[in-house]
Amino acid sequence: MLTWWVGHHGGYGQGEYVIADRAYNEITRVRVGNGYEGDHHEFLITPEDIALFTVYSEVPMDLSPFGGPEDAVVLDGIAQEVDIETGEVCFEWHSLDHVGVEESHYQPSPDLNWGFDYFHINSIDLYPDRYLTISARSTSAVYKVDRATGEVVWRLVGKESDFEMGEGTRTAFQHDARRHPDNTITIFDNAAASRYVPSRWRSTKTL
Repeated sequence: MLTWWVGHHGGYGQGEYVIADRAYNEITRVRVGNGYEGDHHEFLITPEDIALFTVYSEVPMDLSPFGGPEDAVVLDGIAQEVDIETGEVCFEWHSLDHVGVEESHYQPSPDLNWGFDYFHINSIDLYPDRYLTISARSTSAVYKVDRATGEVVWRLVGKESDFEMGEGTRTAFQHDARRHPDNTITIFDNAAASRYVPSRWRSTKTL
């Protein structure tokens, strides 16, 4: 099968997902539940025919404690699982419920007039048993999330890493965090928001 995203890209994706056969004949479309629209960063199909995708949702928030305006908007990073056949939402996780704005490596400006992308969710992957790994660019962290409770089990890198990071091991603004059968997690390390620091693939073993 082939899959892709279709929709409007206004800083983040607002659309839905297409599943087609090898001849590009459309089989079905998968839509995000609970009134949201799907982002283009992730569309992963599990062996149980459950779709995982990323969502960006605008949430009003007072950002004056962080240097921004009182009447600001923050982009909540959402990971959602939907049953492809029924469209039922099986699981939904919100970054704002578990990761504070202070963990972002960005700071809102006092004259901010658009959504503050403090988290920037960019990949979701399965972890054994009942867990997910979620990558967030703006916090430079990967999170292990309990699908039963929504709680963050550990943070890899970021401001509040649960792992001691040795010299040369830290990543920055990463994408595409993937877990492999031997418990290795590979990460595309963007390294920095500078063209003078090269991006690279990194791998680490976690529990």
